[in-house]
Amino acid sequence: MLNFPLPYQNELIYSTVARAGIRLALSSPKQLLDEIFQNRKVIATVDLPCHLNAIINQFPANQVSLEDIAYQHTLFPIYAPFVPEDRRQQCLQWMAEVSQGSIHLALGVNASRLKPIHKLRYCPACFKEQLELYSELYWSRLWQIQGACCPIHGELIDSTIELRSLHRHDFITPTYQTCPEQIQSKATSDSLFITKKLLELLSLPSSESPHYEQWTRFYHQLAQKNHCIRGRNYISHDKILDKIIARWPSKFLGQYNLGGLKSETGWLRSIFRKHRKSFSYLEHIVVIEALSNKEWSFSAILEQVKNLNKDSKDNNSQNLNICVHPNHFEYREKWLKLVKELGIKPARSIDQALYAWLYRNDKDWLLKINQTFHQGFIPQGAKVDWYNRDLTYARQLIRLYNELIWDVDSPRRSAKWWLSQITHVSTIEKNLYRLPITQSFLKRYSEDISSYQIRRLTQVLIEIKMQSQDLPRWRILRKAGLSDERMTSETAKFLNMALQYLRLN
Repeated sequence: MLNFPLPYQNELIYSTVARAGIRLALSSPKQLLDEIFQNRKVIATVDLPCHLNAIINQFPANQVSLEDIAYQHTLFPIYAPFVPEDRRQQCLQWMAEVSQGSIHLALGVNASRLKPIHKLRYCPACFKEQLELYSELYWSRLWQIQGACCPIHGELIDSTIELRSLHRHDFITPTYQTCPEQIQSKATSDSLFITKKLLELLSLPSSESPHYEQWTRFYHQLAQKNHCIRGRNYISHDKILDKIIARWPSKFLGQYNLGGLKSETGWLRSIFRKHRKSFSYLEHIVVIEALSNKEWSFSAILEQVKNLNKDSKDNNSQNLNICVHPNHFEYREKWLKLVKELGIKPARSIDQALYAWLYRNDKDWLLKINQTFHQGFIPQGAKVDWYNRDLTYARQLIRLYNELIWDVDSPRRSAKWWLSQITHVSTIEKNLYRLPITQSFLKRYSEDISSYQIRRLTQVLIEIKMQSQDLPRWRILRKAGLSDERMTSETAKFLNMALQYLRLN
């Protein structure tokens, strides 16, 4: 498309695409997808979007690169330093083309302790400045990060725009209807500090990420510098806990789901053990700040981590997981007693922390003991009552159908869409031949292309009638997101009959 706008500083690329739609005066989200991506299935993703190559192609050659957009106009920089380099590269490739949800899984977003933001957030005072400078509003990426505030004006405010709404293909610009002017609360000192560190992460250039082994060594060294080591290698988690509690209020930690610090399997103990997964930016900030006795920056920390030799043995961090815990043999005896009395599965349910500790620190012994208590499989016949399950699924679908019977604004109600609205989608799809009632519902109420197009036209025609408008045929098609080329013959017949009726009445 011509005149695709350049992103403003720290503007989400999602926001830039939305502004492009306004400049082209496109009323249909599908038209915008056609213009920019040539693909109507693109999801309007706020934080970690894909199909960025299509965005790059909107600009003159070599004006912007994939890494320019990923690091300057998405939330990728707050995750990239904490995943291994091969995963960082893979995620960039997914962002260039198609991810299908893989990028959020790979970066640990879906499994993160941090609660997701449910609505796009904004700063009213910043909006005023944007209008004065640019005569339009846009979404800043800092606003959409959990833990952030506006470093100048205060706490951020939720808009009315849901991040995960039914309208998955809509790129929406901010307006004063969706983002009304409100009085902002003053930001706390902790919020300002977190925001400062987030801005550091967002300003980092694209660079190679440290490996998990290097992060393991970094946190072991951090514990050593703070005299939180007992004996040769054992981490004194109690001392670390004291430092965390001394620096961060329990209310703050609870707000971001970072409590449970005393748990054997909690995030705080895990970050000082061998790293097998990535930790969130906020977990890193909380720990580094509590154990640092001076000012620190992410650029300096990352440089320090990357300089730690993965294969070196000078700090003995290889032995962190095989060192003798003061209660090691007591834990063995306790597990042995439980598994003898109850069996493996009930014992594990009763004391999950004990099982987790032994698995992490004494795995060979645990598996050997468990092997002696394994029971052979005893067949008990069919375990699934498919008839009752079929009735349950059918009732769910019928209830949903009744709720939507007068709704003309939902997406196309294909069989896939109906199934996505209820639980156990994959189970149903794989066993549909066992579910005749559910199968009959899908056959009866799934929309074909013509039915969906007619429903969209019906919505527009009702709106025209209620507002007593007299729109030309092409305007009606545009409002419905259709064209003569895409309409089926059945839809075209319906439209002609509807227009004839409107003219007569």
